[in-house]
Amino acid sequence: MKLPIDNLGYPVKLQIGEFSGSGFIINQVNQLYLVTAKHVIYQQDQITKVFNLLDKKMIMITYPMISSEKVSSKPRIFELNLELLSASADLKAHEQADIVVIKLGELQKKNEIFYIDFPASIKTIQESEGTIINYDMKGSRRFEQVQITNDIFILGYPVSLSTPEMKQIDYNSPLVRKGIIAGKNYLNKSLILDCPIYGGNSGGLVLEMNETGIGSGNIHLIGVVVQFVPFLDQWRNVKFPQLYNTNLQNSGYSVALPVDYIFDLIGEIESN
Repeated sequence: MKLPIDNLGYPVKLQIGEFSGSGFIINQVNQLYLVTAKHVIYQQDQITKVFNLLDKKMIMITYPMISSEKVSSKPRIFELNLELLSASADLKAHEQADIVVIKLGELQKKNEIFYIDFPASIKTIQESEGTIINYDMKGSRRFEQVQITNDIFILGYPVSLSTPEMKQIDYNSPLVRKGIIAGKNYLNKSLILDCPIYGGNSGGLVLEMNETGIGSGNIHLIGVVVQFVPFLDQWRNVKFPQLYNTNLQNSGYSVALPVDYIFDLIGEIESN
C-alpha cells in the first residue's frame, strides 16, 4: 500500500521566528486555506492565558506539482503577514481546539493554468514551476466517519529529529509515517493514532485509507496532528515519598483533531 506521488506534496513547511512546524493547503469550493496547529503560530501567556502571535510574519514553503508523477524539487516560498491576515479576519484560531485556518485566496484558471489570487498580505518570495498541491475537502471524512483500525499516513516536517551535522535527513523535505487509527476520544472529539510524531510534525495532515485502500478515491483527509501522547515515568524517593521525579517520554501514540474543526473555522471566516 502506498500513497500516490502527488500526496507527498500536501504538507507545507512553516517557519515563524525561530520556530518551525507543518501545515497543509485545502480547497473548499475553489477557496484555498492553510491549516495548521494553533501552537505553531501562537504562544499562550501563562498569566493572562491570552494567545499571542509568535511573530508578525511567517514563511510558507511548498513543493508544487509539475506532472501527475513529479513534484518540483525547487520550492515555492511565500511570506504571510499574520497581523494583516488577522486584522482582515482571514486568519481564524479555534477558541478551544489547537487548530488554525488561514484563507489564502481563490483558485482561478487562465489559459489552462491554475493560479491563486493572493491578497496583499501574502507575498511570493521564490517562484517555482508547477501547481500548488491542495486537498479537495470533498474527499475528507468527519469524526463520525473515521473508522478505528484503518491505516493512516502522517505527513509533515519533524525537524527535531537527528542533527544537521549528521546529514541524515533533509529538513526542507517532508517525511511520511504510517500507522492506524487506535481509537476515538468522544469526550473531547479527537483521534488517537498508533503512530509516533515529533517536534515539527504539529500541524501536519493525517490521511486515512479505507477498507480497500486502492486508488486515490479511497484516501481521505481526516485530521490535523497536534500532540504526542506521553508515557509517564515517575521515580519516588524511598525515604521521602513526597519527593519524586517525573519524566515524560514519547509513547508512540499521538493525537489529531478531526476535519470538523476545519469546516467550523472556514464557516467563521466566510461569515466575516
